[in-house]
Amino acid sequence: MDDLTQCLYEFLLDRRMGSLWENAEYKACLSAVVSLEEQLKSHLSEDQQDQLDRLMDNIQEQGCIEREHQFQAALALIQELNALVRA
Repeated sequence: MDDLTQCLYEFLLDRRMGSLWENAEYKACLSAVVSLEEQLKSHLSEDQQDQLDRLMDNIQEQGCIEREHQFQAALALIQELNALVRA
């Protein structure tokens, strides 16, 4: 992402996504994930817990990359639609 796109993306996350944290469906999903993670970790050795943590970090990083790509694709679509409207 270029600097302007990165700034816009961060603005979106900071200012427009706050309602997500209050969404009941999101809260329930997050709670289920935390509960399942705790259950799983209780049956793992310390080394296995570390491996699980690394796996979850990598999955989270993958998700972030995918969301950034989707954001860029949405911006490109907006630009294309804007050009069509002006034509």
